[in-house]
Amino acid sequence: MKVFDMHCDTISAIYEKRKSKDAVELRKNNLHLDIEKMRKGDYGLQTFALFVDKEAQKDSFCTAQEMAALFQEEIKKNSQDIAQVFTYKDIEENEKNGKISALLSLEEGAIYQREPQMLRKFYEQGVRMATFTWNYENDLGYPNRFYNPLEQKMWSAGETAGLKEKGLEMLEEMEALGIIPDVSHLSDGGFYDVAKYAKRPFLASHSNARGIAPNAARNLTDDMIRILAEKGGVMGLNFCVSFVRENWKPKEDGALLSELIRQIKYIICVGGEECIGLGSDFDGIEEAPSEMKNAAGLPLLAEAMEREGMLYSQVEKVFFKNVKRFLKENL
Repeated sequence: MKVFDMHCDTISAIYEKRKSKDAVELRKNNLHLDIEKMRKGDYGLQTFALFVDKEAQKDSFCTAQEMAALFQEEIKKNSQDIAQVFTYKDIEENEKNGKISALLSLEEGAIYQREPQMLRKFYEQGVRMATFTWNYENDLGYPNRFYNPLEQKMWSAGETAGLKEKGLEMLEEMEALGIIPDVSHLSDGGFYDVAKYAKRPFLASHSNARGIAPNAARNLTDDMIRILAEKGGVMGLNFCVSFVRENWKPKEDGALLSELIRQIKYIICVGGEECIGLGSDFDGIEEAPSEMKNAAGLPLLAEAMEREGMLYSQVEKVFFKNVKRFLKENL
């Protein structure tokens, strides 16, 4: 069963480890995802996010440029197994050649918020998806509420505020360039602004259903899922236990496969079979699903979905067909 995953933080994780003098590579490592694990998991496409914590960096743009250079270096070193994609035709070409497709995305609008030329620079480097925020307010808009288990409170409360004027300008610039807007991490108000003003379908690369896991307020409400589906969008199932499990508490084990499947079935009931794909958030989450461990374990999820009564055709849609269709129409 092919895997098309819309989000991982592996490049950012490698970047941070190398800053600590840890010689980590994309081919084989002790992270959730590497090329050897992807081969075992039968990956067709992986979206690699350039994730920057803007509060921890002096210059988010420069940091993301360094990550982009690392990405290019690793793709070049492993060109026999993986190749970057810029258009849908590149995905088809990689399939013919037996290579994994690597799609580049941005996570945190502070990376490009200063001027449109920054976004254009990333487009030239192959970025084809971008979020507006991470967990902090920036010049583009506001994040959704995020539960801080250490302080037992919501520490970001911009959920009703929408995109700022600059955020609306960048949405227009994204669509002009051909960068797909990603509403994961964006406030509720920001979601509705994207839904109102976007001229093309958009996506939520790594967001689940708030109807099951309400503590994770950046999950989508039923209304958001329906709107996303109606507009031809797709959302990626996030494997993080705090976004999966109802009434999650700190220090609990990773999500169970049955809990992931509950999310999938719920989203299908709300938005239909065409709107749900995978957005693992590997290497951006502390605990991978306890029965899956890492990217090599994706076939276990497919098997469990069939055991729990899902049709093979439904499993295909979740694992790759929905994301593949979306990219064919929008990449």
